[in-house]
This record gives sequence, C-alpha cells and structure tokens, in this order.
Amino acid sequence: MAHLVGAIGASHAPSIAFAYDAGHAQRPEWKGLFDAFTPVRAWLQAERVDTLIFVYNDHLNNFRFNNYPSFALGTGGLHPVFGEGKVPRALPSVPGDSALAWHLARSLVADEFDPSLCLEMALDHGVMSVLPLLAPPPWGVKVVPLAVNVVLDPMPTPRRCWKLGL
Repeated sequence: MAHLVGAIGASHAPSIAFAYDAGHAQRPEWKGLFDAFTPVRAWLQAERVDTLIFVYNDHLNNFRFNNYPSFALGTGGLHPVFGEGKVPRALPSVPGDSALAWHLARSLVADEFDPSLCLEMALDHGVMSVLPLLAPPPWGVKVVPLAVNVVLDPMPTPRRCWKLGL
C-alpha cells in the first residue's frame, strides 16, 4: 500500500511557527534554520512524496492527564490546526490519509499493539511548526499523525517505540 522513502527528524519548537507566521525566514537568527529545509523540501518533491507520517508528542491539546494514551493514531481525512490556548494559526486544515492510517491501525493491532484511534485529531505545534517548512500551504501532502506519550508516566520505553518501528 505504501512505499517508505525515508525519515526526517526536526525540532518542533513553537518559536519556529511564530517565526514562519511573522515572515522571519530571512532574518539572520532564523535564516540558517529555514534554509536547512530547502534541500529537504526539494527531496520530498523529487521523490513525489504524497503522505507524511508525523511522529510527535501531543502537548496536552487532544489529550489531558485523565486520558493520555501511549500511542494515538489519527485516522481522519482532515486534521484542523489546534489553537493551543488561542486562535488557531491562519493555516488551512491538513488533509489526512485515512486509508493509510487504517491500514497502519490494522497492522499494529495484528502485531499486538493497541494504539488509540482518533477519528478527529487536531494538529498542534508538534506537527505544525515543521509541516509548513516541508510542504507549504496549500498542503501538497497528506499527514497521518502518530502521537507518542512523553508527558505522563508510564511512558512507552525506547524499546517499545523501537518495536513499533519508530
């Protein structure tokens, strides 16, 4: 169903989103970071990547301390941008790849993982700080979000994440 072409690791600091929204990409303190995404964006385009699986931590936006899953997979067809305590950023909702997400869900359960499945999952800065730098709006890619608990004990161990394929 899918063809894996690679993995990208990046910071998701909220300040990246603020700098992007304010148009600071050419300011000396931000230029190096924004320029570093240019070859990554070109590589994604050259590979014709149509879907990104974002592994990130939810920052108490979709989940709270009374219900915080170890792994949560977004299966919806559209992911809104979370406001994170204020008005959401002026970015369009992000298309999901529901078919791929459900395929992943079935595969994970068959391998004895039990992710929480979220038909509705808003994307916070864990995704939205980086996504505009990889595939600027209007989004040329779909996103399957996979939130990993790094907030509430007990957290999944590195070995558990490795077994999941992270």
